[in-house]
Amino acid sequence: MKKTIFYSIFAMAIMSSCAGSSADKTASDSVDVVSEEVVEAVVDSAGNAVVVLTDVAQLEVKDKPVIVDFNAVWCGPCQKFAPNFESVAKKNANSATFISVDVDKWQDVAMKYNAQSIPMIVIIKPNGETVSQVGYMTEAEFEEFVNQNI
Repeated sequence: MKKTIFYSIFAMAIMSSCAGSSADKTASDSVDVVSEEVVEAVVDSAGNAVVVLTDVAQLEVKDKPVIVDFNAVWCGPCQKFAPNFESVAKKNANSATFISVDVDKWQDVAMKYNAQSIPMIVIIKPNGETVSQVGYMTEAEFEEFVNQNI
């Protein structure tokens, strides 16, 4: 019986987060990351708001902030967050650039931004400052985070 309870608690802990600490520079709440499969449905010049990273140059800030969603296809919380990232990206497409980064494909980029736990959102401001948050966020929480930081 004790083993069953232990394994149940262990399984719930695994499913609630995809990696280490949820501590962050600006907040301790969780943010989820968008999976590549979901993001590709809302990409680029076809009027879609989220771009899947294909070149590191896409992360260069020009005239508006870049909001980066670090995620992985195998990450449950990342998959759950994907629609929230999409929705907020569509609402704020004129104010920021939204980019999805698969940490398995872009390990060097994940290391550069210290993405040790996913899902993780990093906002790169035009002045070079970065703000990040790790863990799942509801759409309303993510929208508030974006509005406070762009």
